[in-house]
Amino acid sequence: MKKWTTRVTTGLVAAGMVITAQTAPAMADEQADTTTVAESEIDDSTAGVTLTEEATEGGDVTAACGGWRGAVAGFGKWAVNKSDCAWITLDSKKNPQHRRYRWQVQAGSNTKICVHAQGHYYNRTKKKMVATWTTAGCGTSGTVLVRWSGIPKKGGGYYGHAGYPKVRAKVQLGHVAAGYRWR
Repeated sequence: MKKWTTRVTTGLVAAGMVITAQTAPAMADEQADTTTVAESEIDDSTAGVTLTEEATEGGDVTAACGGWRGAVAGFGKWAVNKSDCAWITLDSKKNPQHRRYRWQVQAGSNTKICVHAQGHYYNRTKKKMVATWTTAGCGTSGTVLVRWSGIPKKGGGYYGHAGYPKVRAKVQLGHVAAGYRWR
């Protein structure tokens, strides 16, 4: 029963991503048509408002989800930052899947931070998926590779896993707060 449930769930998640990718261009076209407001409906005054951001070209989902995200690291307590988009790994025939995180402190800042990145894997002792925090380094930038795989298959390999990437950071002693970006 578990094998069937996992396959159906994985299939539904993959189907949802395909539908999202197919509808993104249509949504971008609709947004591109509504860039100027000519008249206010509340009163008779006119307002010439134009948007400063352009819609992503061709419905490119990776431009919105795969880019850098801004975050702030504070003093004393880990500040967690979560992505807006889920990360999905495919089934593997042999080895577990991984995800690479990159981060860097805001340019021009002399502040140093410590960053942890979250990964997911199946714990055989607990018989459930668990999330783990891996040290991504301290200083002004860093990169880390974390495990991001699903339930092991009986014949070998792993099922895919979907989840939201997360990082947590705090500043090193002697600093108050720092802006950083990650992906």
